[in-house]
Amino acid sequence: MENVPKVFSKGTLEKFEAASASIPLRQIDRAFAAVDIRLGADPGGPEGTRRMQFRRYVASVDQDDPQQLLRLGEVLGTLIDEVATSKQDFLVKAAESDGFVFADGVFRPAPTAPHSFAVTRVEDFASIDDRGRRLQLLANDRPQVAIDGAKEIVESVCRIVLRLTGEPAPKKTAKLAEITKSTLEAIESPTAADLQLGAVVARLGDARDSRHARLAVGIAVAFAGFIAETYVKRSEIPSAPRQARHDKGRRSS
Repeated sequence: MENVPKVFSKGTLEKFEAASASIPLRQIDRAFAAVDIRLGADPGGPEGTRRMQFRRYVASVDQDDPQQLLRLGEVLGTLIDEVATSKQDFLVKAAESDGFVFADGVFRPAPTAPHSFAVTRVEDFASIDDRGRRLQLLANDRPQVAIDGAKEIVESVCRIVLRLTGEPAPKKTAKLAEITKSTLEAIESPTAADLQLGAVVARLGDARDSRHARLAVGIAVAFAGFIAETYVKRSEIPSAPRQARHDKGRRSS
């Protein structure tokens, strides 16, 4: 999934909105006016003049427009200096979870590498969880993008495990159902429950809304984590040569 678009999620903007309640109204107006962002219609939310003013400005921003997104990043960076120090790290981390970096007083989209949700080290469980958190936030505004990222996490983990276990690499056109089934067999965990979970992951389709997207991401991350942890745990235990296991299977059949 290349060039995943970055936007400030609803959750992040709500955190900044809550923080704006402690910022003088004139400072909020100056920050938005400085980058030529004008007031829009209030989409509704918690009461408070400052919070409503913040929402109205944000409502007029089209985050799909790179220039407007950059302007919003400048405003949020400016407002960081207006809130209590204890809140600043909280707000910066919220924006970072959406894929932004805070530098020189401005939030800018972090460089996006190809396959940004693909896992590169199967033993790095934290990276799977981190990608899951990013996708959960993305699911709020871009459910289909979140679904695609969830599939990418699963496929990347499975392909790594298949390579490490010496199994043939699946074709690029292989379906996710085939890849998950082959991976479960490779780690010798093809129980009915595991296969059923793999089948559910493989059937992750178009997200109807953010609720379904979050559910799909949760399932995909849990499955990818299960595959990774099972491989790591079993790779620490010496196992019989693959050919010997196959021979044993044939003798018992």
